[in-house]
Amino acid sequence: MEIILNDKTYVMPRVKTRMLRRAIEINENTDFNNLKTKDLDGLVDFVVELYGNKFGRDDFYDGLDADKLIDTLNSSINGIVGNLGKKLNEFPNK
Repeated sequence: MEIILNDKTYVMPRVKTRMLRRAIEINENTDFNNLKTKDLDGLVDFVVELYGNKFGRDDFYDGLDADKLIDTLNSSINGIVGNLGKKLNEFPNK
C-alpha cells in the first residue's frame, strides 16, 4: 500500500504482527462515527508508524487533502486487517 503526501509517495513496508494487533485494537476501541481530536491523532500516529515513520503527524495533516482522510485511514487500517481475514479463510479446517 502507498500514501501520497504533498506529491511525495510513501510505500508501506512489510507489516509486523504487532501492528496488525494494534489495527484490530483500534477497530475495537474507536467510535468512527464520533471521532474526537485525540482519536484522530491516535489514528494518524498509527498510520505514521505503519509507514515506518518516514513522515510525521504534521506531514500527514498538512500533506493530505481533507477529502482523502477517511479513505486513507480506512485503507491503511482495514487493509492489513482484511489481509489477515483472507489468509484465515485460506487456512484448511481440520
